[in-house]
Amino acid sequence: MAQRNWLITGVSSGFGRIMAEQLLARGDCVAGTVRDLSVMDDLKAEHGDRLWLTELDLSEIASIRAVVDRAWAAFGRIDFVVSNAGLWPDGRCGGTDG
Repeated sequence: MAQRNWLITGVSSGFGRIMAEQLLARGDCVAGTVRDLSVMDDLKAEHGDRLWLTELDLSEIASIRAVVDRAWAAFGRIDFVVSNAGLWPDGRCGGTDG
């Protein structure tokens, strides 16, 4: 299977983290967004250049386009986009970190 490049928001925990781990394990590249880069140190150490990370708060609409452009430049193309970040109905972030 050919290597694919993914842009996934919210890869620090929950579904986004699991999806990033699985894609990287099969040899794909992941451009991931997080609020705190330090929580991704383990995955970055394991996967190196196949994991491109940046901080992004999706409520800052103006910064989204710049992040997409930088991710595209990092890998030369983006094949799939997963808009994963979200909130529970009570306002908490999804996953185990919120």
